[in-house]
Amino acid sequence: MHDASTAGAARDVMQICRNGHVITDLLHAYPERGLLHCERCGASTLDRCSTCGQEIPGAICVPGLVPAGTARPPNYCATCGAAFPWINRPRPPASQQRAQLEAMLRRLPRVIRELRWRQGEQPPFRVEAARDLEDLLRALLLLYFDDIRHESRTPSYDPGTRTDFVLLPQRLAITAKLVPLGVKESQIVEQIQIDSAYYQALQNCATLIIFIYDPEALLREAPALERAWSRREDDFEVRCIIAAP
Repeated sequence: MHDASTAGAARDVMQICRNGHVITDLLHAYPERGLLHCERCGASTLDRCSTCGQEIPGAICVPGLVPAGTARPPNYCATCGAAFPWINRPRPPASQQRAQLEAMLRRLPRVIRELRWRQGEQPPFRVEAARDLEDLLRALLLLYFDDIRHESRTPSYDPGTRTDFVLLPQRLAITAKLVPLGVKESQIVEQIQIDSAYYQALQNCATLIIFIYDPEALLREAPALERAWSRREDDFEVRCIIAAP
């Protein structure tokens, strides 16, 4: 018996770089999305098994519906069972990935400063709101991590919708904050408590990194505040990182 929702569905083709980064899973429908080399790491790309020549299955295309999301790359060919190149790619240990992430967050103010200056008449990229910070963080996380899930939520302290980032293999979530003029430290503490309660209740999160960008250096004694606002409770950790120009 066929599900009515998938009746008439066809399978597109996935293109992946040799390091396992998915380029597109709609290569036939949108061939212009295909690349010779990965934009993230520069590795060459492939869309079929190099052993048997079978195309790598991509998105399921249902007439009248637009495929949403991107599937994860398979580890083995479903036709001949051969391993794809990315399965043997050495991955840095979790501790090294965590160190890379924290180093990137601490250098983010320098990145923001550099993006203010653009060649020609291009408008500068400015971080003036929390949404700008989220956009920049979303792009930079792709340099280090493959499986990044967006977590949209509307906490009580924010009338708008926030976008956090969950790294599933690392069981780690990242939320970003921009320190506005006139903010009180007690307000930030309250926000941290709300964020912590939210992520501590999630099954797939063991660590919450709270990144606080303080463009005007309003928070005094930032190292002491980081220690005070970070904590470990049972199997859940809250790590606070404050970065200022």
